[in-house]
Amino acid sequence: MTVSATSVPTPEDKSGIAKWFPLMVLLAAQFSTMADNSGLAISTDALIALHGATMPQIQMANAMYPLIAGAGMIAGGLIGLIIGWKRQMVIGAGMLAIGSFAAAFAPNMEVLNYGARVGSGLGACLLIPAVLANVAGIYKGKDQAIAFSAIAALVGLASAITPLLFGFILDIASFQVAFTGLGFYCLAVMFASLKLPTLDSAPFKGKLDVVGIALAGLGLLCFVSGLLKISEWGLVAPLTDFTIFGISPAIPTVVFGAAILKALMVWERRFEQNGGTPLLPSSYSKNPQVVVGLVLCSTIFLLFGATGFINVSYMQLVAGMSAFASGMALCAFALGMMIGSLGAPAKLSHLSCQRVCQLGFIIAAAGTGLMFFGFTAEGITVWQYVSLTIFGIGAGLLASQASIVVTSALSEREAQQSGGIQATSRNVGQAFGVAILGSVMLFSLTGAIKSNVAEHEGLSAETKQIIVEQPSLPFVSNDMAVVLMDELIVDKEEQRIVIEVMAESRLQSVHYALFTLIVLMLGGLALCSKLPQRSLMNS
Repeated sequence: MTVSATSVPTPEDKSGIAKWFPLMVLLAAQFSTMADNSGLAISTDALIALHGATMPQIQMANAMYPLIAGAGMIAGGLIGLIIGWKRQMVIGAGMLAIGSFAAAFAPNMEVLNYGARVGSGLGACLLIPAVLANVAGIYKGKDQAIAFSAIAALVGLASAITPLLFGFILDIASFQVAFTGLGFYCLAVMFASLKLPTLDSAPFKGKLDVVGIALAGLGLLCFVSGLLKISEWGLVAPLTDFTIFGISPAIPTVVFGAAILKALMVWERRFEQNGGTPLLPSSYSKNPQVVVGLVLCSTIFLLFGATGFINVSYMQLVAGMSAFASGMALCAFALGMMIGSLGAPAKLSHLSCQRVCQLGFIIAAAGTGLMFFGFTAEGITVWQYVSLTIFGIGAGLLASQASIVVTSALSEREAQQSGGIQATSRNVGQAFGVAILGSVMLFSLTGAIKSNVAEHEGLSAETKQIIVEQPSLPFVSNDMAVVLMDELIVDKEEQRIVIEVMAESRLQSVHYALFTLIVLMLGGLALCSKLPQRSLMNS
């Protein structure tokens, strides 16, 4: 990504507001991309009340934005070279505004997921690369370092503030008010972007990889959607009438997505050999350290997406916590992340990259282990906040190393161009986290309820038969479970017993998800063997 600002007055020619107004606009734009995702993450109760949303639908809503953003982020970096970064800022902010208004006024979850969330993801994949490119083009020298530091600081601050801000609005108003407000905010960013200086840039001489963009989007959408639909469609045995050769379409959809992604890699090699500008240059894909660094970037946001979905769902549905209160809990994770990411260069710069990452995975696994004490059948305990903070510290240590693992293995020019690919890996990782851990939690729930009901001595054979014959049983609150049992079981005492069994099974399904998360941490430790055995923080 090459930008220059020869037609823009130098920082020395400006002062005060005139000098830093562009940075204020860029910070506001960066905040808008985070506010959308964070706001939806704590809207579980609001979406259930507004649209009667099921947990699989909420899971899809949480995954769709980072999935679309990740699939299109690299393309967003190339498009800016063609249409100009200022114009891309305006278009991206406008699309985010449209996506926010569409979310606020969507008549149902289908429109919200496949219309509003897709639109917001497309806006983000244009806006985020444009923010970084404008920082690089407008500011130089020390001013550029200050601007990039401000962007980095905003990311950490916004991860703590946005859940609280949206939680407050959701509690005192509604989902529609929260996302309508975000829509107007994005419109303000769009109009402010018109005041940004127009950057000079060398004409884009490469060939835009349209086929690669289409393959990446379709492949990732099929792969992640298949994972997301396991709880709704079934793993192998179908839970609906929609089947492929008599089995659930979930795994075939995943396999089809994987096949498309494999075809993408073949296409990318041929496209680059023919002089095109590929989405993933061979200098990245053939460099083992870069590949490991990108996997590390993806893993960090996998943890973020998974814990956000699992914890917020449990806090709002089971513990009955408000949106603001659940946002406060997520602040514990954000605080831990800031401690880990800032503490690593300050206190651990003498350790090798491998050691820091090993420590990060161990601390994150320990935090996951403590989460077992943070969940109860009735709600959460204080250990939830402690575990999220410790878990965040581990993720922060990993975050302190991920980007530098990538950039230290590339030339200066390639390192500058790797931002879009790193952003892609993060967004795709977040989507995978929601898909994998969410599916484990939701899919295991039905099996746990049926098994526990079948073994309970206080239930009649008729009631057991009714529960066992249900295709799937939803992850719902106790109040919602009462309504569901009124439709299935007549005897009030047996209703009470089944609701108690459902509460224990909810806890059991969360434990399965946490066990899966610990397994992923152990896999991360194996990944560390491929990391540099020297410090990357001293130079």
